[in-house]
Amino acid sequence: MAMGGLLGLGLAAGFATVHGAADEPTRSVFITAGTFQPPAGDEKALAAKVRDADKARKELEKQLKAQFGKKREAWPTEKEDELYALEEALAVANVAYSYRKVEAKKIPDAIKDLTRAAEGKGMQAGSKKHITMAASAAEADVLVEVLARRNETNGGALAATDCWVLISVGPGGKTDKPLFAKIPSTYRAKTGFGTYAYKISGPTAERPAFVFEGYNGSGTAFGCHGAAANAASKVVDRFIEDNHAMLGAK
Repeated sequence: MAMGGLLGLGLAAGFATVHGAADEPTRSVFITAGTFQPPAGDEKALAAKVRDADKARKELEKQLKAQFGKKREAWPTEKEDELYALEEALAVANVAYSYRKVEAKKIPDAIKDLTRAAEGKGMQAGSKKHITMAASAAEADVLVEVLARRNETNGGALAATDCWVLISVGPGGKTDKPLFAKIPSTYRAKTGFGTYAYKISGPTAERPAFVFEGYNGSGTAFGCHGAAANAASKVVDRFIEDNHAMLGAK
């Protein structure tokens, strides 16, 4: 079930901040496969939650555009945040509905796409200022797990036009877990306009990591999965930028 125009991690530098021209903090990231158990629920009930969430999002978006214009970046911050919250709620509902079954065979390709994006490779990737590559989970500050990938074909296209990748972002072997736990569970990795990625859940006892979903933005089959992976890698980059003090130190 597509989300329309919505929606939105690696690997060896040490804990110390790297001082260069940009003086940006970096952390090491390792990307691997993970497992995902979606919330239980009746298919019809889950689909209804998606419809209700999408309706609420569309109504608020229409209202805000009428009030403040079509350029979202020009809206008052608090109003943009209101719409972002409804987009996030739609992403959460969509994940529960769309990943009732996870195709494990898609994970290896998703790892390759995500790794390339995290390294800044590919036409859509762009540089990642805060990510370096680790050789293993034990050598990483941040552990990124690819949980699932999905796609849809819309508008009569012959190839997928809408692509998503679901990831978790947690502590690597070099990060002190109690320190990582100090990151607020309410944290959101807002990556700016033009990148579609949303937080699905915060850390739990079962999974002490944040779960995010990256989305390609819909409408084109060109680099569909790569664009979704890039959105997810931007989340990881922003996560490190915002929380670098709680990553590493072990």
